[in-house]
Amino acid sequence: MSGRLTGKVAIVTGAGSGIGRAGAQAFAREGAHVIVADIVGERAALIADGITGAGGSAVAATVDISSSERVQHLVSSAVERFGRIDVLYHCAADVKFVNTQDRRLTELPEEVWDRMIAIHLRGTFLVCKYIGRVMIAQKSGSIILTATTDALIGCAGLDSYTAAKGGVVSMTRSLAAGLAPDGIRVNAICPGFVASEPQMEWMADRSKAAALEPIHLLPIATPEQIAPFAIYLASDESAVTTGGIFPIDSGYMAFKANIDIMNVMQTNNRD
Repeated sequence: MSGRLTGKVAIVTGAGSGIGRAGAQAFAREGAHVIVADIVGERAALIADGITGAGGSAVAATVDISSSERVQHLVSSAVERFGRIDVLYHCAADVKFVNTQDRRLTELPEEVWDRMIAIHLRGTFLVCKYIGRVMIAQKSGSIILTATTDALIGCAGLDSYTAAKGGVVSMTRSLAAGLAPDGIRVNAICPGFVASEPQMEWMADRSKAAALEPIHLLPIATPEQIAPFAIYLASDESAVTTGGIFPIDSGYMAFKANIDIMNVMQTNNRD
């Protein structure tokens, strides 16, 4: 396949579903060799098989991004197979855990805090550290991180997730400054609410979906609507774009709303 990413090697984490899945599929359509990485190996294999069946280039990898050993194995395997890594698109997250377990800090169990930081901040640190080393050696690369609009504005009851993703936002800027001399760009996409597979589990309840729709100016985004911007950041078209924090949120941040989103989402999930 030829396209805007022809010949580039891209690792996409969290690629077994949602934003990562759509990104992996879109990268492959644009000609990239994609490592489809997910904590659930069967999901990664299913997506990789679908890509190759459509004529693209993809291999599946199982990785727990909170484990240094597993991340290092992912990176070394990619380099052994392809010789380089041109793009990291980091989408790994535990959406169900966020939706059901996050709380106001005063009620937040410490073990929830620890796991939230391990997955969403430590995991980002690890993939950036080890993939960044490969990119430094080759003097090129694009790192695309996934944060959230909720790290840019307040969202009651989402305290540990926003702490983790707020760290990702800040790290994007400092890492961009640190890696620029080595020819590496670092940017973050901040999605708003996205109709991904994990979110659809509770969006099927129309009363919950109806609470979210009015606080967006445009229809709630699908994962496929996030992917085109990731392609831009992965491609040479964005050669002078780094340190950027880019909300893609259907207008969610453009106006003021007063709704307890986490209370709506967690209705019927508490004893």
